Amino acid sequence: MPADLQKINEVKERILGTMRLRGPSLPVHIARTINTSPIFASAFLSELYSEGRIKISNMKVGSSPLYFLPGQENLLEKFIEYLNQREKEAFYLLKKDKILHDDTQPPVVRVALRAIKDFAIPIKINIAGEARAIWKYHLLPEMEFRSAAEQYFNPGAKREIKEEIKAIAVQKVEVPLIEQAQQVHEQIVNVRQAVSEKPIEIEEREEDLETGREDVIEDEHREIVIEKPLKKMKAKDFEFSNKIKEYLSKKDIELLSIVEEKKKDFTARVRIDMAFGKQEYFLVAKDKKKISEIDLTMAHQRAQSEKILALILSPGEPDKKAMEYLRTWRNLVKFEKIKI
Repeated sequence: MPADLQKINEVKERILGTMRLRGPSLPVHIARTINTSPIFASAFLSELYSEGRIKISNMKVGSSPLYFLPGQENLLEKFIEYLNQREKEAFYLLKKDKILHDDTQPPVVRVALRAIKDFAIPIKINIAGEARAIWKYHLLPEMEFRSAAEQYFNPGAKREIKEEIKAIAVQKVEVPLIEQAQQVHEQIVNVRQAVSEKPIEIEEREEDLETGREDVIEDEHREIVIEKPLKKMKAKDFEFSNKIKEYLSKKDIELLSIVEEKKKDFTARVRIDMAFGKQEYFLVAKDKKKISEIDLTMAHQRAQSEKILALILSPGEPDKKAMEYLRTWRNLVKFEKIKI
């Protein structure tokens, strides 16, 4: 073995040894152990992750995720203080109840559950051909979950529950946490009808959020998997973004920075001249016919994380629940219908 390769392997083993002793760690902790810079420590950690020897948390401490060994998932709970208040509340609620029905939760809890992917596992349940969504506490034992799920959906019935444990693909460090929440939100099917007496099938599949993989569970005889490869943005995909920028310019609204651009979504920080000085807003523009309470809640939470007010622009109208939300949070969330 070449000397350089041997030295690299020795460093890796020292890193793994450190993580066995201290549990989930930040690059800065590892850097001190191997006496190098956090940048080089991050490079070693990334290589260990690519080799499948360590895992990366979705939760971040400051701007960095935690690196941990397989089997140390329970130790991540020591870092829940780094979650925001809503996420902490959702975590403690899920830890207490073990299983939460997505449809029965208020919007703020539903959004928070989608953000704490280290602790909340989304599960699609097929009941008589209809997909339903629940959240499972990440440390809930399999047998206990099977029993609880059966009792939850059909008390007293004896049936076999097919379960496959789902490990949601860990996001790369550069993917914002709220984007992860939105991606998971788009993949959960809304629950509307009452539980039937037909057998329950619980199926979980690994999602690869990097490739856009999404699982659609059909009836008990077949399963359809839809692949959604990521596409490069074309000029026409920026039409909505360009219209929003033009609108801001006409209204003399200063565009400070662009956070995200998609075909039908535009997110940015903006500044508006007010009577008592300049006021910054977290702008969320959506090309939708109807703005939902979830849309407003997510925009509000993103604005809160930036410690500024939320401004939502759309050519569509708020639905009934969204109107109630706007009245409740009228001092912190502003909505304006635009013509583009």
